Amino acid sequence: MKTNIIRRSMLVTALLFLSLAFGGCKKFLDIDLPSDTIAGENAFVSDASSSAVVSGIFLNMMSNTYFTSNSIGLKAGLYADELQNLDVNATSNEAFYKNALNAGIVTQWEGLYRELYKCNVAIKGIKESSGLSSKNQWLGESLVCRATLYFYLVNLFGDVPLALTPDHNVNNKLSRAPREQVYQQMILDLKEAQSLLGTAYTDGFAQPTSTRGRPNRYAATALLARVYLYTGDWASAEAEATSVIEAGTSVFDLVPHASAFLANSKETIWALSPPATGLAPDYNLYNAGAPAIVATPAALTVKTPLSQSLINAFEPGDLRFTEWVRRATTTTPASTYYYPNKYKSAVPGAEYQILLRIGEQYLIRAEARAQRNNVAGAVQDLNAIRARSRAAVPGALPDYAATIGQDACLAAVAKERRTELFAEFGSRFFDLKRTAAITAVMTAEAVVKGGAEWQNEMQFWPIRVEDTRLNPNLKQTPGY
Repeated sequence: MKTNIIRRSMLVTALLFLSLAFGGCKKFLDIDLPSDTIAGENAFVSDASSSAVVSGIFLNMMSNTYFTSNSIGLKAGLYADELQNLDVNATSNEAFYKNALNAGIVTQWEGLYRELYKCNVAIKGIKESSGLSSKNQWLGESLVCRATLYFYLVNLFGDVPLALTPDHNVNNKLSRAPREQVYQQMILDLKEAQSLLGTAYTDGFAQPTSTRGRPNRYAATALLARVYLYTGDWASAEAEATSVIEAGTSVFDLVPHASAFLANSKETIWALSPPATGLAPDYNLYNAGAPAIVATPAALTVKTPLSQSLINAFEPGDLRFTEWVRRATTTTPASTYYYPNKYKSAVPGAEYQILLRIGEQYLIRAEARAQRNNVAGAVQDLNAIRARSRAAVPGALPDYAATIGQDACLAAVAKERRTELFAEFGSRFFDLKRTAAITAVMTAEAVVKGGAEWQNEMQFWPIRVEDTRLNPNLKQTPGY
């Protein structure tokens, strides 16, 4: 009973803080109500209130539109070559699918910056607070969150304003910072988080827990490995990924596909926990209990199936296709549609929305090793992923040979990333950009989609016109 009362108190504190501090937003970095400062200062006088604020950030990351109906994964999948759109009347989905974006369609910019403001309030408040027994945890978690949000911002929008303070007088005059500078800030944040966080998973009371819904040192390290990969620091990417993998199978493991996305599986490094009565957003987006057989395509309740090119990327005997792809058939005409099916459960709390998982770390290390011409080491990691995915049928997913050349190995990495990480928060879209494959792939996809002719500047999305009007230092994304 006491625990429930404390939890309710923490939730009330978080909701009060969030409603005061963020309810008056007028633009993406414009938060200037006097109550903001008061609420921010008062929110960090105790561990309970500090934890409540940070917990509120996690809650908003889970429930905000960029992880649900306007999911980064959904929109990026439509925009790139992972998903189709069957409903031309779904205006937003159709615009993303046809690569015909305008500033009014894209909502992720504002949502990500709203969460960044909350992170900056928390980081400043926690750093300046004294007497917090779990100060390191609250600060480390906030730093991981800020780095996560900036990761998606630079990969969706390119150069972005680097806001590191809750001071709106500073933020609302910011111009776009080069992506390299933003990545360097992510690295600083994640290294600081590594120094603050422990390897154990802890809850909102700073107590050990089996729940993996809050980032720990491994989460900071896994995200740092990804950032190093994206910035081309191969040696550091390999080292950080190795430190996560070498935590051992008692902590992280390539578990069977059917259980990989269950809550707190050993696949998980960090996941967002849904509310008590909620489900993983990707279950609602791609499954939602949709029937396996319907009469016509119009009767399909989920209108965003996998693209044909992604379906073709799976080899025979690949359990990722068997276990992570759902089929829906129509009788008139007789057709089959395929959907992401990594999240399968309609039971609240059975699945968390995974942000970081061990499978990706093997692929990060494989790519870093291949780039450093350690092909044998890279192949070892690729084959670990394939071994988990190999069906018990003759000839299924043969191992890559350790003698393949560097170029062939990098091509194998790209192929395995596509079939392993599909429909996971824009991974494929980001991979196409960072490997300079985006123009060739999307030029071909434009023909399939019947959309706009692909232009290289389309790889970054437009921002809100209102923000460019209110801040003369902030320029629209080139090409829009």
